Amino acid sequence: MGKIEEFRRGWSLILAAATGVGLGITGLTFYTLGIFIGPLTQEFGWSRTSLASATILTTLTTLFLGPVVGRLADRFGGRAVGLASLVGLAAGLGGLSLIGAELWSFYLAFGIAMVLGAGTLPIVWTRAVNAGFDKARGLALGLTLTGTGVVAILAPPYTQWLIADHGWRTAYLGQAALILVIGLPLVWLLFHEVGGTNQATAAPIVRPGMSAAAARRSRQFWMLGVGFVFASFAVSALIVHLVSILSGGGMERASAVWAASLLGFAIIAGRLGIGVLVDRFYAPAVAFGILAIAAGACFLLMLAGGNLALALVAVVLIGLAAGAEVDLVAYLASRYFGLRAYGEIYGWQLGFFALGAGLGPMGVGRLYDATGSYNVGLIACAVGFGVGAILIGVLGRYPERFED
Repeated sequence: MGKIEEFRRGWSLILAAATGVGLGITGLTFYTLGIFIGPLTQEFGWSRTSLASATILTTLTTLFLGPVVGRLADRFGGRAVGLASLVGLAAGLGGLSLIGAELWSFYLAFGIAMVLGAGTLPIVWTRAVNAGFDKARGLALGLTLTGTGVVAILAPPYTQWLIADHGWRTAYLGQAALILVIGLPLVWLLFHEVGGTNQATAAPIVRPGMSAAAARRSRQFWMLGVGFVFASFAVSALIVHLVSILSGGGMERASAVWAASLLGFAIIAGRLGIGVLVDRFYAPAVAFGILAIAAGACFLLMLAGGNLALALVAVVLIGLAAGAEVDLVAYLASRYFGLRAYGEIYGWQLGFFALGAGLGPMGVGRLYDATGSYNVGLIACAVGFGVGAILIGVLGRYPERFED
């Protein structure tokens, strides 16, 4: 089957998968958490640091529940897991609208929302897209994961409008309604896994690939995982600290915010661009190139100072790397380990990614506190990109057949 035929048959799957990942815990709740910080601080007096720390709960959910969600998707199908988790996440957001004046109630409600919505992680949606696409798999994954980018652009103003006109409690209910009114029907109608079951027996089709245990015994599993710990450390630290890095280098804060705003568009371009490239070229070489370029962008940031042109180049390069990373994890996992236990294997790999993403902002923040400058942190990010590039770049050939 050619690329055009794959898209003709699978466009609706991509639309549903992009909707699911966009309205999930790595999309809607992640990109709008900051919108709630001001109103919650004003009403309850909680510190911004305490509220922002809720992202740790998303990281822990990905780290510990990712493999579980993947195993459930492998066993029962991604459709069932995704639909149940969309309902669960909507219920969790409804719970957030009921929190009291104690900070622990916010953490508890947010944590419950993350656990109930764990099945909206990219594991579920990319599993189906990988199964439905082969020749155009990279681009299909890129289109799917742009769902988070679209939500990052549209959800904040929607949430801010609800908060301004109706209050933050109604805003949480409005987000739940978004999932139930738009996300759930689209996934219900359009998210069907291609070749997911045997029509005669209704039993799940076993696709070629390694078992999760066999994958964990391979060097590629650990090289890929550790490589993305380092790479995600770097990219998450840069995203969180970008405005401070630019303004601390001598740029006016307004200009720094404007420059950083280009990051979202670069991320979307990175998702689509990397998809096209891995469909045409050897994916580890593509990964090496994009991560090596991102390492160079760290040094550009050090040199930029108040130079807007240099800063913009660096921001775009970092955004391209940020957009490429999650796509590369999904694509490489499918090529090196197959689709037999893709959900569980990708769950582990996404856990590695989340670990690095959780450590990055904290680590670079501590380096700044210790030195009074972001230069050491930028060097650490460049090293992270470099180590990731090397480990992923030498993964070796895709296996011709899979062995347990």
